[in-house]
Amino acid sequence: MVELESRPSAEGLRPKRSRTFWWGLLALGLLTAIWGYSNIVIRQLELSMSPAALLTLRYALVGVLGLPWAFRHGSLFLKQWLWGLLVGVFLAAATLSQAVSMESIPVDNVAFITALYVILTPLFMALWRRKVPHRVVIVAALVSLLGVALLVGHVTVTAAIGTLWSLLAAVMATLQIIGTAEISRTMTVIQLTIMEALGAALTLFLYLLVTGGFQHHAFAIISLHMPIGVAWRLGYLALLGTLIAGFLQVWGQSQLTATEAALAFNMEPVWTAVFAWLVFSQFLRWLQIIGALLIVGSLVVLSVTSEEGNDLEVPDTKAPYREH
Repeated sequence: MVELESRPSAEGLRPKRSRTFWWGLLALGLLTAIWGYSNIVIRQLELSMSPAALLTLRYALVGVLGLPWAFRHGSLFLKQWLWGLLVGVFLAAATLSQAVSMESIPVDNVAFITALYVILTPLFMALWRRKVPHRVVIVAALVSLLGVALLVGHVTVTAAIGTLWSLLAAVMATLQIIGTAEISRTMTVIQLTIMEALGAALTLFLYLLVTGGFQHHAFAIISLHMPIGVAWRLGYLALLGTLIAGFLQVWGQSQLTATEAALAFNMEPVWTAVFAWLVFSQFLRWLQIIGALLIVGSLVVLSVTSEEGNDLEVPDTKAPYREH
């Protein structure tokens, strides 16, 4: 009689889960560092072109030029195209909503309100999978959000249109995080990275056409005659800030749950503060340092709980993508 192979126990699966968690967390940690410096670069580039034109050029460089690379990694079905582009729409809506909200309310308010995706992600996932979020996730999310509040400084949420734009950015960021987590198992990392960038570029291009911004910024978008300082910063945003960062996000999220990824993304304001100190000599106050430590601490608690083998979120039952 052929003896059936015994299934591995839960204890045997924990080390594997621990390794994947730490690799995923490392990838998203590096990603938030890239995003943190990208915020400094964007602030410098906003003196040369509008945020919408800058974002369009940033994503178009990766989405359009990367298409041949995406096809080399295998064919895509129409459904995969549509879902990949849709996640790109969420990405464009989140970044553009943030930029618009900064025109009417302070940047620190925008940072705090947008960070609500840390709370919204586990709530949306709970509704999607019909399960109450783990208490550790709830505590970690609240601590992380408190850390953001301390890190950005004073927060006064006013009844302004900018507040609504910031809330929209938080919702769109939540959908982009969840969408990336779900779709990352249906195509390769490179393909999803390029599809998201292409979807974001098309969305922003349509926005510029509707608002009349394309005619005004057409030369800035297509011109090759730009100052060296502008050119290398755009190159950084396209190569590291979009292509490499997109790859790290898609791959990192494939190793973590959407909730874990949302908490890891909250390291972005910490890195932004660090680079602002290095580039602009903006020193951190004690409350900001405490806020940064709370964000890091929430990740430590989450990592320890995950390493102990606790299920913080219902795992995805879909099989991972395999090359044809």
